[in-house]
Amino acid sequence: SSGINAEYGGGRQSSNNTGIRDISHLTEAEQVEYLLRKTAEEAALDMRAGADLTIKEEDDKEMKEAEEDELPWCCVCNRDAEVRCGECDNDLYCKRCFREGHDEFDLEDHKPAIFKKTSRHKKYNLEL
Repeated sequence: SSGINAEYGGGRQSSNNTGIRDISHLTEAEQVEYLLRKTAEEAALDMRAGADLTIKEEDDKEMKEAEEDELPWCCVCNRDAEVRCGECDNDLYCKRCFREGHDEFDLEDHKPAIFKKTSRHKKYNLEL
């Protein structure tokens, strides 16, 4: 909106053709205020377009069912899972794959949580 851009010095168009304004010249507080206003404008636009932004009961039920059907194995190598990464859509990893994958992609801000098999995972225990 032109009011926001005028209020914050016009905002410079980014050079990467994404249409995202360069707000790096603003103070941190101004950047936060600008982004909050843009988010509110987008939400208002979604509401005018008829978008339903609430979580439906069916969606919540589907998410719970997906968790129940979760396989207790590392998403990379299929060994038994030992950790879960919340920042990676709750993916399960063995410790080795978590460490190697997150080191390779410089994801040190991702913190693993210990994964413990529950009774619903016992059906996947295979005796070989």
